[in-house]
Amino acid sequence: MVKDTKKLLDVVPSQRPSVISAPVPVVDDVPTQVDVPHQRTAPSPLVEETAARIAAVRRSVWVGLAAGVAIAVAAGGGVYAAEQQAQTARAKALEADLRVDQSVQAAARDAVVERQTDAVVAQTAYVSSRAAATASAQAAVDHANAVLFVVPNAGDASRTALASASGAVGTALTASDVSLASLRSLVAGVAAPEKAAVDAQVAWQAAETARIAAEQAAAAAAAQAAAAARSTTKAPTRSTARSTAPTSGSAAAPVAPSVGIPSGGKVCSGSGGSGAGESSVSAIGSAINAYRASLGLSQLSVSRSGSLVSHAITMANAGGIWHSGGDNIVACVSNGSASSMVSAWSRSAGHDAQMRRTDVSSMSVGGAGLNGWLFGAVRFS
Repeated sequence: MVKDTKKLLDVVPSQRPSVISAPVPVVDDVPTQVDVPHQRTAPSPLVEETAARIAAVRRSVWVGLAAGVAIAVAAGGGVYAAEQQAQTARAKALEADLRVDQSVQAAARDAVVERQTDAVVAQTAYVSSRAAATASAQAAVDHANAVLFVVPNAGDASRTALASASGAVGTALTASDVSLASLRSLVAGVAAPEKAAVDAQVAWQAAETARIAAEQAAAAAAAQAAAAARSTTKAPTRSTARSTAPTSGSAAAPVAPSVGIPSGGKVCSGSGGSGAGESSVSAIGSAINAYRASLGLSQLSVSRSGSLVSHAITMANAGGIWHSGGDNIVACVSNGSASSMVSAWSRSAGHDAQMRRTDVSSMSVGGAGLNGWLFGAVRFS
C-alpha cells in the first residue's frame, strides 16, 4: 500500500499535501509482531495517516482530471466559436467582394452607355454640320452662277476663274467621300474670283458709260449740221443692221461716215435730225422672242437698258448706226416696225446667229424713233 502511494505521489507531484514534511516510514521497518491468536491488531497511527493522505491525493487527481476535461471541453468550444467567427468573417468578405464586383460592373455599364451616348451626339452633330456645309456650298454655287450671268463684260480671265471655282464646289457636292474641311475650303475659294469678276464688270461699265457720254456729246454738237446736209424726203422702206459677231454678209455695206457718225458706222440714208425719243423697246424684245419661238428656241427675258436707249437716241439723231460696246446688234428701219427690224437682222448671218443663241437667257433692249425711223440696240446675256 505504501509503494502504491509513493507511485501516485510521483505521478502527481503538484498535488502532494504541504503538511507532509517527513519521509514516510517503510513498512518493512516496522518491528515484527507476534501473532496473537484470535486477537486483531489495531492499525498504527502512521498507517491511518498514510491512508488518509492517499485518499486525499486520489481526490485531488480526480478533481484535476475533471478540471482538465472541463478545460478541454471549454477549449473545444472556443475552437468551435473561433471557426464560426472565421466563417462569418469569410462570408462578410465574400459579400464585400460581391458588392465591389457589382459596383465595378455598374460603372462599366455606365461607361459603355456614356460612350454610346457620346457617339450618338457626335454623329448627330456631324450630320447637322454636313447638312449646313452642303447647303452653304449649294448657295455658293447658285450665287456664283448668278454673278456670271450679270458680268458678261468682266473679261474671259475673270469669268473663267469664277466658273472654275464654282465648278469645283459643284463637283465636291456630288462626291460621297469629300470631307467637310475640303468642302468648306472650296466654298471659301469662290469669294475671291467672284469679287474679281464683279469688279471687272463695274470697271467695264464705268468706262462704257464715259465713252457713251462722250459720243452723245459729240453727236449732239453735230446734229444740226447733219440735219441741214441731208434731204428730208423719205426714201422707200429700207433697213440697215450691224452686229458684233463675224458675219458672212451684211444688211448694208459700210459707207463713209456722215457728220456725227463714228468711223466704221453706217449711214441710214434719209434719217437723222434732232429730237429723237425712246421708242418700241418692248416691241423689239417681243419680236425677237417671236422669231425664236418660230425656230423652237426658248424665250428670253426682256429688260429695258437705259444706256442702250440713250445709244439708240444718239444714232437716230445722227442718222446712222454703230456699236456702243455694250450691245451685240444694232439696226435702223425706215417704217418704224420692230418686226421689220428683226426681219432685217434675220437676213444677215451674223445678226441671225445672235438672235438664235442658246447660251443666254435674257436680253437688254434700247430703242428710239425719229421722223418715222426706228433705231434699235440689243445685248444678249
